[in-house]
Amino acid sequence: MNKHLVYVDQNIVGLLVERKLHMPRFPEICWVYSKEHFAEIRRSSDPKQYLSALEDMDAKLLDLELNARLKISGTAKLMQDGSPLHHYNSYIESTSGFGDYQNLFDPFVAWVNGGSDEGPFRELPATLAAAFFNLTKDLPSQQGFIARLDSITTGFAAMIEEMLKTGNDIIKTRKAFGDGKGAIGSISGQNQLLKIWEIVRPSCPGMSLDQFFGFDPIEKEGYDEWPIYLGIIGCCSVMDILGFQAERKCRKLQKVPNVMSDAKHIANGAFCTAILSQDKRLICRARAIYEYKGIASVPLLIGDGENVGR
Repeated sequence: MNKHLVYVDQNIVGLLVERKLHMPRFPEICWVYSKEHFAEIRRSSDPKQYLSALEDMDAKLLDLELNARLKISGTAKLMQDGSPLHHYNSYIESTSGFGDYQNLFDPFVAWVNGGSDEGPFRELPATLAAAFFNLTKDLPSQQGFIARLDSITTGFAAMIEEMLKTGNDIIKTRKAFGDGKGAIGSISGQNQLLKIWEIVRPSCPGMSLDQFFGFDPIEKEGYDEWPIYLGIIGCCSVMDILGFQAERKCRKLQKVPNVMSDAKHIANGAFCTAILSQDKRLICRARAIYEYKGIASVPLLIGDGENVGR
């Protein structure tokens, strides 16, 4: 019998750790998690308790498959073997040395969404230059690369200064997209992305809905076809700017990793039968995205303390 793959958001794992939720083992259900859980667990003070909760559920790791060019292929596989602890240790080992570089663009994300902390945003060009310098320091061609990097950094810094002069009033940004009265934030019902597009389309001449929401970017970074996983993450970023099921935490630099994790959970959930979360905003976004893209995964909202087994 084929099992239903139910992706559990990290907040569900948190409820298990706090003993506010019981997740029984159903023969027809396979609980699923991803490496994005590891990213969140890594930021916690006690990773083992979350890994133990995944172990108790007999949850399986969903892993994105890469093609021959080490790019996301658009498919994912379920890892039947190996415990959460084993996979977590492998994740930590494989990302060792890159942890400081995973959130380099967080200052940009926070500022674009209306954040008030200009310091890290203004320092971003220098931060990126230092990161690239460290990553390429052992390459024989580093000198030529650094010369080009200096020019790019100067231009990037000038661009940021212009952006700072213009300002990042999120209300003005949304007005520029045609949403002067906050209508996007209250959209509900069916075809929500289409309804949003009807509002913003006049301000985006020559652009398609898929291009605007990030499902079909003009610059595909070497991809022949943009993976749905990356498309969903991009769409969530656009939703943050527009104020659709968005939270103020997307403006706070220290909260940006959590915002990005939410988007990646929605993207991973697209490969499963359903996605289960306690976060109403996450479920609403997943429902809107899955409906538009024809993704069969079912978003399921669970209340705090609810017993799934009842």
